[in-house]
Amino acid sequence: MAAPVDESVLNALRGVTSAQTRLPKPLLIKIYVASLKQEFNQERRMLLELVGPELQMLYDDRQIELEIVDMHFGTGALDVTLLERDPYMLQDLLHEIDTCHAHSKSVFFLALIGDGIGRPPLPTHIDEDIYAALSLPAQDMELLGRWYAKAGAETQFVLKQDYRSLAADEWLRESHLLQQLLEKSLQHLATATNGDLLRRVQLLRRTQIEQEVQRAMAHSSEKILAVFRERAAQCSGRDVEAGERLRKIKDELTMNLSTDNHTTLVVPGSASSEAIDPDNEDHEAYLSKFKNKVTDKLRLLIEAHITNDPDVIKGRKKTVQEIFHEHATHLRMLREHTERVVLLETQVPQQLQLNLMANFKNGSRHAPYFICGTHGSGKSALISTLYGQVGGWFGTTRVHRVIRFAKATPRSAYNLELLRVICQQISIIFNIPEGYLPKDASFDPLYINNWFQNLLRRIEDMNNDVLFLFIDDLHLLNPLDCDIVAALSWLPTSLPWNVQIICSSTTPVEQLKFTPMQRDRFKSAEYQFDLGLEANATRLQRPEQCAADVSFVAYVEQQFDELEQHYGRQAVASLAAYITCSEYGLTETELLELLMPTDDPESLIDTHNGHFSFASFKKIHKQMDKRLLLHDKIMSGKVLIQWRHNYCATLAKRRYMDVERTRCLHMELANLFFPQDEDESTLENDTTRSDSKSVVSLKEREPHKDKDREREKDNVSAGRKSSSTHHNDDTSTFYNPIAADVSYSMRHVEESWHHLMRSDDTTRFKQIAVCNFDFLLAAVQTVSISYLRCLIEHVRCYVLDRDIELIYYTIRKSSDVLTRDPMQLGSQLVSWLRPIGEHDDDDNSLLSMTVRSATAWCDGYAVPLLVPLTGWLPAPLPSQIRNMTVSGTGVIRAVCLAPSRQHLILATNSGDVQLWHIMSNSLEHTYKGHTAAVTCLLVAPQQSQLLLTGSEDTTVLVWHVSLRERRAHIKAHTAALTGVAAGVNNTLIISSSEDATIAITDLASGKLIHRISFHRGPVSGILVAGACDVLISASHDKNICVWDLENYALLNTMQMTSPVLRIDISWNSVFLLALCEDNALYVRTLATGKELHTLKGHKSRIRTICIGKDSQRCVVGCEDTRALIYDMHSGKLVRSMPPNPGPVTAVYAMDNDDFLITVGGNKITFYSFRNEELYVNPYSRHPRRKRSLKRHAQAQRSPSTTLPPITCFDLSRDSQQLAIASGRSVHMMRINTPEYQSTLEGHTCVVNCLKFAPNGEFLATGGEDRLVQIWTLALGEINHTFKGHAAPVMQLVVLMDSLRVISTDRESMMLVWMADSGNLLQTIQGPYKKLAATNNMRFAVSTNGDNTLKIWSLTQEDEKYSVSHSDEITCFEISADSMHIITGSRDMSLKVWQSMGGKLSQVLVGHSDAVTCVAVSVTNKTQVISGSKDMNLIIWDLLTGEEVHTLAGHLGAVIGVKVSADGSTAVSGSDDKTLIVWETKRGLALTSLQMHVPFTHFDISLEVSRVLVQLVDSYNLPVICLHNTPAQYVKLPTYSGPSKDVEDLRPQGPKRQMKRLLKKEVSLDTYTWQKKYGHLTSSVMMAQVDERLKRRFSVSASMEEISKIAETKTGASQANLGPEQAALAQSQHFDQLEALWNKRSPPRRRHNAGLSRQTSLVEDRLESSDDDEYQDERAGMLSASYDHIHMLARLPGIRTLHDAWKTSSLRVSRTKTKFYVSTPPHHSNNINNNNNKTNPDRHDNQDNNSASNSSCSPLGQQAPDLVRDLLQTERPVRLRQFFNWPSFKPHLWRSRSRRRSQSRQRQCQSLLPHIRVNVPDRLPRATPIIVVENYDCRQVRRPRNDLVLHPQSTQATLGTMAVERASPHLVASPAPAEPAKKLGRSTSSCGFWGRRWPLFRGRSEQKVRTTPAEPPTADCNDCVTQ
Repeated sequence: MAAPVDESVLNALRGVTSAQTRLPKPLLIKIYVASLKQEFNQERRMLLELVGPELQMLYDDRQIELEIVDMHFGTGALDVTLLERDPYMLQDLLHEIDTCHAHSKSVFFLALIGDGIGRPPLPTHIDEDIYAALSLPAQDMELLGRWYAKAGAETQFVLKQDYRSLAADEWLRESHLLQQLLEKSLQHLATATNGDLLRRVQLLRRTQIEQEVQRAMAHSSEKILAVFRERAAQCSGRDVEAGERLRKIKDELTMNLSTDNHTTLVVPGSASSEAIDPDNEDHEAYLSKFKNKVTDKLRLLIEAHITNDPDVIKGRKKTVQEIFHEHATHLRMLREHTERVVLLETQVPQQLQLNLMANFKNGSRHAPYFICGTHGSGKSALISTLYGQVGGWFGTTRVHRVIRFAKATPRSAYNLELLRVICQQISIIFNIPEGYLPKDASFDPLYINNWFQNLLRRIEDMNNDVLFLFIDDLHLLNPLDCDIVAALSWLPTSLPWNVQIICSSTTPVEQLKFTPMQRDRFKSAEYQFDLGLEANATRLQRPEQCAADVSFVAYVEQQFDELEQHYGRQAVASLAAYITCSEYGLTETELLELLMPTDDPESLIDTHNGHFSFASFKKIHKQMDKRLLLHDKIMSGKVLIQWRHNYCATLAKRRYMDVERTRCLHMELANLFFPQDEDESTLENDTTRSDSKSVVSLKEREPHKDKDREREKDNVSAGRKSSSTHHNDDTSTFYNPIAADVSYSMRHVEESWHHLMRSDDTTRFKQIAVCNFDFLLAAVQTVSISYLRCLIEHVRCYVLDRDIELIYYTIRKSSDVLTRDPMQLGSQLVSWLRPIGEHDDDDNSLLSMTVRSATAWCDGYAVPLLVPLTGWLPAPLPSQIRNMTVSGTGVIRAVCLAPSRQHLILATNSGDVQLWHIMSNSLEHTYKGHTAAVTCLLVAPQQSQLLLTGSEDTTVLVWHVSLRERRAHIKAHTAALTGVAAGVNNTLIISSSEDATIAITDLASGKLIHRISFHRGPVSGILVAGACDVLISASHDKNICVWDLENYALLNTMQMTSPVLRIDISWNSVFLLALCEDNALYVRTLATGKELHTLKGHKSRIRTICIGKDSQRCVVGCEDTRALIYDMHSGKLVRSMPPNPGPVTAVYAMDNDDFLITVGGNKITFYSFRNEELYVNPYSRHPRRKRSLKRHAQAQRSPSTTLPPITCFDLSRDSQQLAIASGRSVHMMRINTPEYQSTLEGHTCVVNCLKFAPNGEFLATGGEDRLVQIWTLALGEINHTFKGHAAPVMQLVVLMDSLRVISTDRESMMLVWMADSGNLLQTIQGPYKKLAATNNMRFAVSTNGDNTLKIWSLTQEDEKYSVSHSDEITCFEISADSMHIITGSRDMSLKVWQSMGGKLSQVLVGHSDAVTCVAVSVTNKTQVISGSKDMNLIIWDLLTGEEVHTLAGHLGAVIGVKVSADGSTAVSGSDDKTLIVWETKRGLALTSLQMHVPFTHFDISLEVSRVLVQLVDSYNLPVICLHNTPAQYVKLPTYSGPSKDVEDLRPQGPKRQMKRLLKKEVSLDTYTWQKKYGHLTSSVMMAQVDERLKRRFSVSASMEEISKIAETKTGASQANLGPEQAALAQSQHFDQLEALWNKRSPPRRRHNAGLSRQTSLVEDRLESSDDDEYQDERAGMLSASYDHIHMLARLPGIRTLHDAWKTSSLRVSRTKTKFYVSTPPHHSNNINNNNNKTNPDRHDNQDNNSASNSSCSPLGQQAPDLVRDLLQTERPVRLRQFFNWPSFKPHLWRSRSRRRSQSRQRQCQSLLPHIRVNVPDRLPRATPIIVVENYDCRQVRRPRNDLVLHPQSTQATLGTMAVERASPHLVASPAPAEPAKKLGRSTSSCGFWGRRWPLFRGRSEQKVRTTPAEPPTADCNDCVTQ
């Protein structure tokens, strides 16, 4: 619902007003100074020059104007008062006091009381009885009778005004005599009379100061300030009566004023009668004290009054205040018409009431009513009368009335703005639920028109309400291009029964700008009232000065004549001209600034010299108001003086103004608002006025010297802060506004730009106003975006300029977003104009300055604001800018631009040269002189005003364009002219003719200087290369000649193949373009004549040619009505323009290629011709190269075919670097700058995905080439290429340890591999489109967008979960703590799943459409934000599932949301192409940015200082800065695991199912088993194991406590074992007993990690919990320390390994080394093949083994079964013979201190299977292998040394060593020696052999030779390279 509105304001908006209705006062403090002229001369000067300007500076920021009125200023010598010169001025003075009180918000009267009260003025009226009672001599009575006489039947004698015709000195003498004799006589009469006569006599004797004080006291005593001046030395000779009267004045002021309203100052010194002398030290001190005291008093009083101002209601909504102030302006004008009671008689209201009430009672729809009449016919008076009467027509029905006087205010001057304000006022009146501005509001013409129609339909449903809309002077609304179809098309043709619209117009209805349907509907007599008809005639009350038979037009003429006679024509002309030039009126201060000289305050200002003083201006103002010529209008807080009738302006234009005078007047008014104080030359002729400007205009006194103070002024700069850069930014912006000394106020926005525009100084107009960011911002914030749009539309009616067009279309395209968020103005200008500024070679171009100013304002803004740092939008200009339609010209042979750049000069068939104004499409002048068709014309270069025209009448005429006069007439040819040119600084006129000659004539003398007769055929054209004064001529003789204009020598001749019809040269004089008779276009070099290209592509005959100013493109006009654009560099056709009504006969390229002009038939079209579409490489690291690239020949291609669109991007974890994939390249950028640093080229196909490593050291990229490349960012080189995918790579994830990479491809394969080596760790078949991994690196999550989402374990192969929705899953997010996965779906819900187990923990329901995105923060673990297609976002509480806030602001489906790391700020993007920044705590929108193009997704930095957006099919990636981001930087936690080898990172195999050991109902965990069967174990370890196992059930047991358990000393029986070994041995006994009880193999067991000497807290925190740790223990895994691994051979439980098998991992303390014990298969595939050849008896056995292996091993090998093998052994086997310990050089771990015994260190590059060469022969079977990973070679005891071959394989394989000397019961025949060699070859072919075979022998080699029966053993199998 809309906010409540004050009842008084609401009544005023509804039209319910009365005489007591309080309307807001103007923002004016106008102080009338009352004092004696001579006595307070210095004080008055001090007030005007010091006090006033100082106070004005204090209130500038509140838009309050301070004016001090000194009526003594400019009235001549100090000893002659104003009233002595003109006694009638006293009434004007008293009227001014009334005006000051009525308009001033605070102090309105300042009384300076000194030593006297002055002389009484000459009375203007004397009562008859007093006049008869005067006892004067006959001579005095004769003098009195000469000047006083009775007028008609009056009872008073009135002072004659004949004195105005006397000389000033003569009248002063007469007035002194009259004053003396009247004072003497009245004084005598006062002593002799009493009663009423005495009172009236005393009134006549009052002095000026007495009357002024009494008038002021009658108004108010609270707003008066009195200053009493006393002297230290008292005067003794003072008049007693005067002293008594002075004392009464002081007493009256002292008693009625508070102490704050009066003060007393003492003048030091001895002389009491001397005047105040500033050179006197005592007097100087007094003046200083006076200045300070008065300033302080005034400031305190003004502050108190403004604070308590009833007009300032702080709680009132800004929209309501704006509409109320606008409505108040029109209500005041209505009240003015009503109070005058001008309308005496009319029949229109009665007739209108009959028609209106008939439609109302029938409930029928109807059309608006129109009242038409001429000037002065009473239309406005009739509208005012109807406004007052309609309230009584409907009885109890509520009547709402809205009235607008068209063009009275800026908001009522344009259709768009008028309708916008009316719609908002109607919304306030009827309290529309959506508020005063709909959510999707747009100040676009179509939207506002529909809004108005919708409001009317809503009113139709209100049965007890009637709405009246009155619009006076409808014809004055400015028609603009933004108006739909027609200017007044918004006016409905069919109104609801309870809505009435009544309009008045001087223009007949059929001539108004209606659509044909409107015109047909409105022509009915029922709806029209023509005041010219007798039935509708009105009778008006005439002014006193107007006779009965005088028409209104004659009356106005008569009043102007009388004013000129009284004040002088020059003064009246100046005043009338300034008021006429104003758009909405001028303030009194502004007019006095223009009309009052201020060089000498004591000079006498005479109106007959064209100047006014305060007093004379007040007098003429009052008279013109009384004569109904002027009226005061309060608008935007100012009191403006304006013509009462529009005809007054028309008459003033005709009487006093011409074109040049009008331009000068507008220039003066522009200088009034924008003083050119910096330009000394401008002020040379106006030095006096500038020096004392303060006397007139306190506001303009000091033109804002303090720039910092100006930038913080008023609401235009609200929210600015001192710093210009953001602390997170690496960039700094340069702020250098062109009009930096201008602080834009409402007057600048409403009035000043009109005068700048019409002063014909387009450059200054753009710099200060329409292209100045501060001006644009002031217009948007003080009025509205619709007004700014109308403003620029208005400008476009007068000015054609590319910069203005760019600003206009930027505002037009941004209207929607600026309607809802005006603070985006700076961002929108930067977004649209930054790319264009990058094309400008000049960094100080106007648009570049505008962009920098907008950026600087954004930098200084104090609240969050989104500002683009890079450009992505195309130029906002459309292809066609303007169309003109001309008539009566015939075929236009030539066209050129006038020097003003706003006019076109056309060569017509009739012989006339026409001057057309472009934007108004109007013919302004015709240059007549030719008698035949004009064939050629040229405006002389170098900013000349000369126009050369040639005609078929064989003459050349030279014109002055602006003065519109002919300068020369040249006749030097005998045939029609074909070309004209100007050379040698425009001193020579060169002409060519069909007579085959070229004439060169001197312009000054008109004489022929030289004639060139070289050509043998008609000369078809001539040109002058201005850079070198070279003449080029072309002829039908197939020659093109180059001539030197200094000596007329022939420089070069180019022979063409066909007669030359037309030629043109490039701007840089490099290229020559020739059109020949064969319709071919030839491009040649001008210097050498070398042919470069022949342009092809036109399909019809060419009529005209032109080369653009870029010297690169040329334009040709063809017979087929099309114009073609060629690239002369490449010789290719670039563009074909739309067709015209006829053949294109003329083309013209404007300066700088701003626009291209084509003429086809009677249509002239302006195209945007600047080459903004040129390719600029966005990835260039050299900004200056960007501009040079656009000159490159290869840069002329279309951007869409030059750069591929961006496919993806990624932001580094520290939010510093950005990687962008575009095509096959990856571009690196630093986002703070933002600058591109490098480009990574390596892929052969499109890059689909990329990801930074969390540690920021490398970048992974995957593409369509099925490769994943790892780039080292420090070097920018490829470190590794992973080739494991068989399909295009689609997604990438780098795990938090920066060691592993997960990648998916299009064939649904997910691979986990090592980043530095590419070793494959895990292969998963599953979804591939969306992929993520938890921060703890335990799970990967993926989905294809279907109903399910897969959770894969990265640590356990068989651990996977599947979660699902009832509809497609659209998004998912993993919480920062890796505990939850939040999924969003098309089923409109979100579900929260536990990552461990995939259990559903929460369902979030609240959206009304499909959920599209979800986000979580790092620090706030309970906050979840989701976005949906319902256009809303919801902030959820993860724990409770409740909605915290609903964020509504988007107008389309939300497509993405991101949250800052601290969770305080969120950024959302939508299909409405908008980004919105939200504060999550309060659920408020902070700022937004309209992107204008669709985007797919975006990302943000940690503290949201940067937002990165990926656009749809674009090669640009916008980088957007969020200034003043409320989010705080949060350092992300580091996820680092312990140093691990490859096998540690490989997921564990499938877990064996746990089976109960005893009864089914008993849960036999380790603790329970120990309690039940502890008596079977050794009692030595009982206490320790019992304590260790109890720790499992203690939640609070810390890792430190658990680690201490292992250090507890055991009993004496185990004294020879360490604590870890003892615990390990005890656990082995447990497993043995379990296995014996169940008659099966013991389960795998991994020892508790708590027994390790060192514990990785990070690993425990991220990878495991207590439950996970004991889960591994329950899985039966064995742990041991490799320090004492050699002792395990002596343990009884290990001796046979029967109960210890199935141990896949032994966790070791220091380096977490794992031991894998496995049994290799009997034979590898290749070995089997070799053995089959030599031993056929084993063939069947091997086939069976291969068949069984194929089901469990990727290599088709049989899984090992060590238990089966060991059970077949005849004797126990020691554990030490299963170990082979090669030495390794540690790579990833720190060095440790060497132990007692240390193995030799050998270089080993990887951990691969080690194959024993010197195998023992006594084992008749394959030997199990224990693989030792990541151990420290210096801490391992080497039990034996064998000859080992170490191949360099890259894959983990299961292999075995063939037996050289097989046992007789295993091998039928002895194996020969060859298989050993074959074995080597075969193994090498399978990858078992590397480039380096380290051989090391031991004592076992002898055993191989001496013990042939020992079976061979293998070691180091199944080892994977890290």
